[in-house]
Amino acid sequence: MPRDIASVKRISGKPVEPAIDHNSAVRVINDTLKGPVARIFRGIVPAFGDLSGGEFYDTVMGSSDLLHGCILILRRHPEHFRELLVDAKGRTVNDDFVRLACGRSLHDIIGMLVRTHAKRHFRSVLGGDPNDPTSRSGRMYQAMNEYLIHDWQVPLVPHYAPLPLHKVREMGPRLLDIREAELLDAIATAAGPTPPPLPKLTTLPLPEPGAHPTMVIVRRPAPPEEAGPQHTPQEEFWWDAITDRKVADILGPRNNNELRELVAALAGVNDSVRTELFAGLSLTTFQAATCLATAFRVMGRTGFTGTFGNPGKPAQIAKIATQMKKRGVSSRTDLKALVGHTEGALKG
Repeated sequence: MPRDIASVKRISGKPVEPAIDHNSAVRVINDTLKGPVARIFRGIVPAFGDLSGGEFYDTVMGSSDLLHGCILILRRHPEHFRELLVDAKGRTVNDDFVRLACGRSLHDIIGMLVRTHAKRHFRSVLGGDPNDPTSRSGRMYQAMNEYLIHDWQVPLVPHYAPLPLHKVREMGPRLLDIREAELLDAIATAAGPTPPPLPKLTTLPLPEPGAHPTMVIVRRPAPPEEAGPQHTPQEEFWWDAITDRKVADILGPRNNNELRELVAALAGVNDSVRTELFAGLSLTTFQAATCLATAFRVMGRTGFTGTFGNPGKPAQIAKIATQMKKRGVSSRTDLKALVGHTEGALKG
């Protein structure tokens, strides 16, 4: 990291490194990543040759593969980064936990990169602002941020996103015990949708004088025109996914009856759909909803239920998943393109 941050003061004859506040440290780290670090990588990786510092940063931070690859280069060829990996006195630092001139250790910086990448990925696949704890991406990031600290987690970020929020909260620090993407995918599939919220309650007014003085608590029914399916957690889950704005914009308008019919069909999909399509392709919730809704439209209710329902046709589902893999479908496929890929896979 840069050497021009700190001057060393002496107290009682001993050198003391001044503390660097968080915002200043982050600013210096980001400037270094977009400046000297980008310059070094342009010299190592020809594909980065035409990118400005800001473009390099955005390109790498937006890709799990690129970020992981850059960290591997740093790990395997530290000689390229000697001028940056120094302490406040300019001495070479070979320990991840020793403070660099920027005021943070390499371990701290890598954790910052992992969290920044996770924010970007969660925003892309879950929607909303990851800094807003009321949004989907914000709730996921809030549940995970203190566990996003190691370089080996970068390739796992796309596999963290499909995990149900309730499972992430339940696992907590045990997330750090899992280093295999396949195991995360299996956990996401087995965990199923987030349980529905507790029913809303309302308190009736106190009874008139002379009546029994017991306060009554009752469920407040949702207005029929606003209510989604209330029968099972699966229907709650799919209703939320299908009616999300970005999914609805891709799939087109539907009236309530059509939505209920679609949601009922999606809630009845078999285990092969979850393992072959959802986990096998690492689809996000919104991608899964878009894929299945497209299949429902193309195949019709009877055809969809016969293939994707119970018992369904596992061999046919595996064939569809194979066709989609050949088309490069993954958690990074945008929803509009996914519609076309799904239609093509069904016809193939």
